Amino acid sequence: MVSNMSIKLQKLSSDTTIIKNYIKDLSFENLCDVNNQGFTENDLKISDNISAIFQTYNDNNFSVLLKYSCDCFFIKDKKRVFILEIDYFGLFKKNNMSNYSNDDLVKVGCILIFPTLKSIVEYISNHGASIKITLTEPDFNSIKA
Repeated sequence: MVSNMSIKLQKLSSDTTIIKNYIKDLSFENLCDVNNQGFTENDLKISDNISAIFQTYNDNNFSVLLKYSCDCFFIKDKKRVFILEIDYFGLFKKNNMSNYSNDDLVKVGCILIFPTLKSIVEYISNHGASIKITLTEPDFNSIKA
């Protein structure tokens, strides 16, 4: 059964236009010694976090900045393997924004730009990190403006 909240967000996202989206800030540091190849994913721990910053600009435009950070380190000695931080920005147009809460708008912005953020993070980790990161979709209902 589909909840009223998800029907509302689906309608809202279909009526929302992405004006532009881009990487606002990106930092990736691979700190792993290239000679240290004798480890597996079980030897590593990943700590990651995703958050969103919401801003309105006028009656019809708003932005969402998705902030993702990831810290990977060896479980045994806590030595860092890599650090990845990315801020991904989306600017949106929505007519009659006043009919929606800021929480609903930030959720829709996240839903619309998360797939691009996911592909960027996965590309970077697949081509430059010691292990592959696969982002799972966060619970957008827990994101607040």
